Amino acid sequence: MHIRRMNRLIREKSPYLLQHAYNPVDWYPWGAEAFFRARTEDKPVFLSIGYSSCHWCHVMERESFENEQIAALLNEYFVPVKVDREERPDVDEIYITAVQLITGSAGWPLSVFLTPDGEPFYGGTYFPPAVFAELLRQVAHLWRTRRAQVLQTAKELTEDLRALLALRAREMQGERTPAIFRTFLTQCMAGYDFEHGGFGDAPKFPPNTILPVLLWMAEAWEDEPAGVMALHTLNKMAEGGIHDHVGGGFHRYATDARWLVPHFEKMLFDNAQLAWAYTHAYTLTDNIEYADVAHDTLQWMIREMRTDEGAFASALDADSPDGEGAFYTWTQSEIYEALDAETAALVCQVYNIHPEGNYCEEATGRQTGRNILHRRDSLSELAESLEMTDEELRERLQEAHARLLEVRARRPAPARDDKVLTDWNGMAIAALAYAADTIEHPAYLEIAETAAEFIWQRLRDPQGNLLHRYRDGEASIPAYLSDYALYGLGLVSLFEASGDPRWLERAQTVADQMIEKFHDSELGGFFETTGEHDLLLVRHKSVQDRQLPSGNGAAAQLLASLSHLLIGDDPLRSERYAALAGETLNAFWQLLERAPTAAGSMLHAYLLLEGDTMPMPDLEVDWGAVAFEREGPVLVDVQLLAQPQGLIVSFQIAEGWHIQTAQPTRADLTPTRVEVQTDLPIEFGEPIWSPPKPYQVGGEQLMVYQEHAFVFFPIVGFRGGGPEEGYLRVRVVYQPCTDTECALPVERQFLLPVSLKEAPPNRD
Repeated sequence: MHIRRMNRLIREKSPYLLQHAYNPVDWYPWGAEAFFRARTEDKPVFLSIGYSSCHWCHVMERESFENEQIAALLNEYFVPVKVDREERPDVDEIYITAVQLITGSAGWPLSVFLTPDGEPFYGGTYFPPAVFAELLRQVAHLWRTRRAQVLQTAKELTEDLRALLALRAREMQGERTPAIFRTFLTQCMAGYDFEHGGFGDAPKFPPNTILPVLLWMAEAWEDEPAGVMALHTLNKMAEGGIHDHVGGGFHRYATDARWLVPHFEKMLFDNAQLAWAYTHAYTLTDNIEYADVAHDTLQWMIREMRTDEGAFASALDADSPDGEGAFYTWTQSEIYEALDAETAALVCQVYNIHPEGNYCEEATGRQTGRNILHRRDSLSELAESLEMTDEELRERLQEAHARLLEVRARRPAPARDDKVLTDWNGMAIAALAYAADTIEHPAYLEIAETAAEFIWQRLRDPQGNLLHRYRDGEASIPAYLSDYALYGLGLVSLFEASGDPRWLERAQTVADQMIEKFHDSELGGFFETTGEHDLLLVRHKSVQDRQLPSGNGAAAQLLASLSHLLIGDDPLRSERYAALAGETLNAFWQLLERAPTAAGSMLHAYLLLEGDTMPMPDLEVDWGAVAFEREGPVLVDVQLLAQPQGLIVSFQIAEGWHIQTAQPTRADLTPTRVEVQTDLPIEFGEPIWSPPKPYQVGGEQLMVYQEHAFVFFPIVGFRGGGPEEGYLRVRVVYQPCTDTECALPVERQFLLPVSLKEAPPNRD
């Protein structure tokens, strides 16, 4: 009989830490004991941070932390420490920032080497076992033989961390102005994927904190590009494989730009924010498809994430017992076994299910024969092509989903992380309350109230202070700024949906505690921690959104919301909350101006604070308007020039590559095309292309563009009448080639806002 040895993690409550309790690694939880041992034995600390539903965390555990030889290296030369990032976001924020400074990127599992004083000197993310073993030997050798250099590196990195995370410089302060939304919109358009929705390339995450700002701008200011980006993104996510079409809800992110192949973990915070966004999209459009997605997402939360006590668990694992994705994917034969032939054929047609499958093993690329359900069109478009009414197709698919869900429930399911987190539950409460009020599902209100009451009764200490985590009957860890702010916002949503004054009273209590514990009375804004938390390298502030709204963004939203709700009944308190919300925005204003898309929650707070009094900002870009985007070896730059007057599209082409002219030498090559459309009364002349260069390929001479190229559209006049404000829509198509092969043609679209009020003086 084999008896597995336990380590110290067996005494923890975190499901993630308990997963590692039987590793041969002599893990410590984060705390004084681990660092005391490191100082006593003069060893560096190896810090591993992850979370229970993380696929690559599981991979590194299987490959390295269950490996006896690697465990022996860790135990001999280091003090190994394991952290659940969801329990200790304060620890995670500091050390993930350190790894970003070291390597330029970071993620989970996070692997960091620290001095016995907790100062980082090297780090990374996932390491393959052979690489990791060699790294451990090298770091141990450096610690023994080049200690002074290691300590100097740690000191310099820690100084950089403190400067970056404390965010206490007066130089960051400024006066808020609506002009920031012009910068926000321009940055959004520069990074927007006009084909697939969302921002950037793969991997692609739901833009949870950008969507509320775009939706607000679309509703309040009738801003067309904001609405297009928000709704197009919501459409493409709803159609894609990131969306669980059978069971509802969304996976964490897509590994591709098309939203097709997800990493299969499902997180409470993602689904709460997306349910809110789809509900809001329904209020804008009356499109029932948005309400359906919101409803199905909330139903998933209630069915699979609600605990016996009425709160919400944190996450479902990325991995299934039968393999990654096995729980969610289907073979064509499984569809036909579960449904009658006619319905199965419909489901296969709607969701692109084929015998060969579309899901490959990530490590090997091997075809599995399994399918990720996804659509290529909206339900309305599909209904038209199938010669059905929208309602008929919706009903038939809902019946099919219910049957497939019954079948899927018999499969071995991914593990659930059942810890209850105050901040994540706050977002779930807000989403449920908003949907109850907006899409008229009154049962959601009762469920939200039950969760809010659970937090109030079970996640506060005897002094009434909030706690961060609850599991197995125990509430622990002093609450962070985001706990107070996001739970407070959930209480505000409950009051708005129900009119019950107790929720408003409790929201005020939470806000007042937040101000007392976290507010920086000297320089404004809020710290993430209090004196009740461990003393870490820095008491930091956050304004950059990650998967959740930043602490300061959520805090400012809570204060702004309360200021409006109390303006009639308690004007003095309303004024105080409004002043603090404004002060918080101003404290970081120069940071926000540089990168507003990284701080959507702060901009959302600004919109909530100003409400209907916010003037529509000057959203046009002046005559120096510019947009650019890189796709592979080609950077495309689009700019509106005042002198000479016109639009120039420039191409910067990487060494070894070329693109074709507008009229290629050979018919089988894709011409470079630039098309300009606008509703503005601008008249463009014939395009002027830069001269191509001769290029020899296999004895054949072609005329191509290398290194640099441009096309210029001169403005030849202005028509009478027409709008003075609008957009230039620029479509660019090109095909990058080398000596031996050509890539697929690339299509890019740019949207430049323009105001003719600022046009040069020689306008007719």
